[in-house]
Amino acid sequence: MVKYATSFALALLLHSLILASFAVKFNDSETAESPVKPIPEIIQASVLDEKQVMQEALRLQKQEKQQQSLREQKRRKLESERKKEEKRIQTLKKKRQQEEKKARALAEQRKQQAAKEKQRQAELSKKRAEEAAKLAKIKQQQIAEQKRLEKHRKALALQREKAELAKRLTEEKREQERQAEQARIKAEQSRIKAEKERLEKEKQRQLAQQQQRQAAAKAAAAKAQQAVGSAIAAIQRKVNQNWIKPVTATKGMQCTIQVKLIPGGTVIQAKVIKSSGDTVFDRSAENAVRKAEPLPVPKDRAIFDKRFRTFTFIFKPE
Repeated sequence: MVKYATSFALALLLHSLILASFAVKFNDSETAESPVKPIPEIIQASVLDEKQVMQEALRLQKQEKQQQSLREQKRRKLESERKKEEKRIQTLKKKRQQEEKKARALAEQRKQQAAKEKQRQAELSKKRAEEAAKLAKIKQQQIAEQKRLEKHRKALALQREKAELAKRLTEEKREQERQAEQARIKAEQSRIKAEKERLEKEKQRQLAQQQQRQAAAKAAAAKAQQAVGSAIAAIQRKVNQNWIKPVTATKGMQCTIQVKLIPGGTVIQAKVIKSSGDTVFDRSAENAVRKAEPLPVPKDRAIFDKRFRTFTFIFKPE
């Protein structure tokens, strides 16, 4: 009875292990898609030997460990492949991001280039329009210049015609003027001849008058010089007469006196301008001039104004 109970327990354990193995194999088949191995034939517990059961159990346990090891290796391989795949995907993702960044940069660059090209085309169009407007303006100016030149040419032609007509009229007028000028020249020559004769007579008359005036002036100058000399001598005599000889005076002493007068001979100033070297002698000379007023000056006012308003003389008593 005990033997059968033990055999039953071993059989139950074996079936449990087989069922667990089936469960693991089923799970592995779902995850790793490994091929399904054939299910070992179930041995009836009633006929199994205990040793065989133990051997079978050990075999199954060993097989289970081998399968578990294979599964672990496969799992690690799958994990490694998964990580490699993730790394590859990450690398591809990073590369794709870089490519997208480059693409965006390239698109932006193309966009900027397109904008620059658009701006350049706009500037080119504007420049072409300006050039076209400038050419049109130049063409208009050329047309206007051609019209102006044509008008100027016609005006010149008309002016030449007028000039030729005026020239003919001028030549005729000149001929008339030449004849009139010849007549005028003859009349002018006659007038000049008469004027020369008149001028010659006037020159002779003026020369005679000039000679007369020069003779009269010479006579008057001689008379005035004589009057001046006489007046100076008279003044010196009168001053000598009024001079009081100082004790310091010696023979041969002299000084130059400047005298200022008013008409009638009144002295308003008597001043030694060149000293004798003796102050007392100089003061006595100045006093003698003042005492001698009125001084004997010429009665002719012109001679007085010219020579005796201010004059100098040498005071030299003998």
